[in-house]
Amino acid sequence: MFVLKGVLRAESQEKILLYLLLRERGYGKAIAEFFGLSTNAVHKQLLRLEEDSVVVSRPVGRLREYQLNPRYPFSAPLRALLKAALAVYPDTLVRKLAMSRERPRKTGKPIDTAR
Repeated sequence: MFVLKGVLRAESQEKILLYLLLRERGYGKAIAEFFGLSTNAVHKQLLRLEEDSVVVSRPVGRLREYQLNPRYPFSAPLRALLKAALAVYPDTLVRKLAMSRERPRKTGKPIDTAR
């Protein structure tokens, strides 16, 4: 679903911005896996958005963490536009996107893969 077709360059840009709006920060691979997109396409779009100063990144270990740039001159209108676009998306996707469950694991705790 590409709601902001006339405003953004690509559907992946819209999905990246929605992800960063609701989760506040994220990694390229996590965004790609969430939406089922190519990791390469997501990284290219993140680089373009960073060149345009729409998003900013910082290194976290060996990864790059991205977030919406609070100093972007059109940050408030962009956030309002993205929130309006969320109304068109299915509620299940919005709820799944808004729910972030990433807690630190206790050292030595076994990973339970059965769900």
